[in-house]
Amino acid sequence: MSMWKLDPDNVKKYIVDMFLGNIENDKLFLAPYNSGAHWVLFAINAVSEVIYYLDPVHGDYTNHPGIKTMLDTALKVYRAQRGAKVSKQKSNNITWISIKCPRQTNNIDCGYYILRFMKEIVEKNKTIIPETYFDNSSPSYSEEDLMELKEDWCQYVLDMQII
Repeated sequence: MSMWKLDPDNVKKYIVDMFLGNIENDKLFLAPYNSGAHWVLFAINAVSEVIYYLDPVHGDYTNHPGIKTMLDTALKVYRAQRGAKVSKQKSNNITWISIKCPRQTNNIDCGYYILRFMKEIVEKNKTIIPETYFDNSSPSYSEEDLMELKEDWCQYVLDMQII
């Protein structure tokens, strides 16, 4: 089985172009990422230069140095292209925040968790993600929560006539 990889320079350019195309909007950009065996989510506020990291197994964003470097560089290029002024103290610092989020209870549901995180983020329509963003009454999603997501996805596919 061969695995294809995206050219980091093209991905970085795409990200910067996406930020520049939305320069008037202070919003979160959602970037699901699969390392080859696991899904995580990066939620990026380009204006405030904050990257939120959501991982359903509570890993650390430093486990993904390649994507971290690429996102940091994309934000710095975006900063330069929009002519943003930042203090010398801030010039090399992009803020990374690990968010406490529901934890998956098996080795196969990470993709569904990332979809559920994205759904909740979009529904709340905020530009920041506080550490208490997710309802912490349950440390993981229930089977009903995941089934609801699967049903929503199936309905979307049927409505869009994707298959």
